[in-house]
Amino acid sequence: MERITASLSTLERELTAHAQGAKQVFLRNSDTPTNVTQVAYGVFTAADYCDLHTHPTMEECFFFLKGEGMYTVGDQSIDLQSGVFVRIPAGVPHRLEATGTTPLEYVYFGVATN
Repeated sequence: MERITASLSTLERELTAHAQGAKQVFLRNSDTPTNVTQVAYGVFTAADYCDLHTHPTMEECFFFLKGEGMYTVGDQSIDLQSGVFVRIPAGVPHRLEATGTTPLEYVYFGVATN
């Protein structure tokens, strides 16, 4: 049977793909026959960031739970705090940075566009 549940208490922490911050992956592409590439819980501590980059064939969605940060998406700068949702269309340059003194916590979804 495919994985249908996961818990932060049992998932291993790993570096994000950008070697900044940590994540715990609830669901990977190999766990589902859908276009979902990953569903994860992530944490950036003060001064963690990922460089400006793009994903040509993946859309990303972030929902921020705690902390403060800045998301640059295309030519927009978005202040991050609890309750903010950010969608990044495939091919759009983006950069995430934690700016507060408490960790920036979020839930992330990646979806392949083709």
